[in-house]
Amino acid sequence: MTLSHATLVLLLVARIHGTDAAVRAAAKRCAKRLPRSKRDVMFKVVDSRSPLALVDYLADEL
Repeated sequence: MTLSHATLVLLLVARIHGTDAAVRAAAKRCAKRLPRSKRDVMFKVVDSRSPLALVDYLADEL
């Protein structure tokens, strides 16, 4: 899995489920499959107070 794939997963989960819990769970699953050097973005989403808002912000900046 690449960082692009993980980002796409987060965007889709945010769009389909629309909850902080779903986004946080998806970020945890993706972090396990990414190389260690690319996991920091996923951990920031997991540790965020509002993961859904953070993913929305990331989507706006793409």
